[in-house]
Amino acid sequence: RQMCIRDRLRFEGMSVNIPEQTLKKIVVAPCSGVGQTVGTISRQAAYIVVDEIMPNETLLLCLPAYVTNVEEDVKMVEENPDRIIAVDGCGYRCMTKILEGRGFKPAKTIIVSTIIAEMDLKIDKFKNRAKLGDIENMVVSEVARRVIEAVKDLGGN
Repeated sequence: RQMCIRDRLRFEGMSVNIPEQTLKKIVVAPCSGVGQTVGTISRQAAYIVVDEIMPNETLLLCLPAYVTNVEEDVKMVEENPDRIIAVDGCGYRCMTKILEGRGFKPAKTIIVSTIIAEMDLKIDKFKNRAKLGDIENMVVSEVARRVIEAVKDLGGN
């Protein structure tokens, strides 16, 4: 798990009196639904962007930690309120609704099920949720591409 920048600096014994601008990152908030393949696709795309492609520009929000008020995740949203990308798995848009219910409107919303429809693909809702197949991995790549585009739109490199 990533630490909030402020907490990481404290942990490393460094001063936390750094410019607020330095703390600004883009929060990628993926679907946490474990019951359907679209949730897995959402999370895999988020991991690719946050861990591999844009680790210096992004942070990964853990939905269960956020709703149970884990300080790191709450701070992440509070410190970057206008720089949140919700990656919802389906049309229920749970991540977006939870953020909005706490007063934070995502700057960008990406819905995996909409992308699947745009790509004219058929994906079994449950079959490959634990281990994605080739078709699902194509969708992961497309979702990751759109998250990267959204990060750039919000000022990330």
